Amino acid sequence: MTEKKCQGGENAKTERIPIRRRKLFSSRDLRATTIGWEIAIPIVGGPFLGFIFDRRLDTGVRWTFILLGIGLVSAIFAVVKYIRYEFYLINKEKKEEESKGIRKEWRNYDDE
Repeated sequence: MTEKKCQGGENAKTERIPIRRRKLFSSRDLRATTIGWEIAIPIVGGPFLGFIFDRRLDTGVRWTFILLGIGLVSAIFAVVKYIRYEFYLINKEKKEEESKGIRKEWRNYDDE
């Protein structure tokens, strides 16, 4: 909230004008934090389950390595999916700005 003083000096009433606050986190910020869990859980959870299976079935480290590989592949797919979605959003915003007549040029640092 901000306060706005009326003209007339310090003794005048103060009028409170509500202002809209910016959200603490946007959906993009929350998605970016979620990607960490999408990487960590399969990579840690797969070998953990594999360890449990190996103990119960007495198969050495077979299931640990199999589920570690599955966890790594699923983590890579999660990252690729996230990057593709971010590129989709960037291109969508760029097209919307171009349709409004706003043209942004990206600086090429290689030309200097």
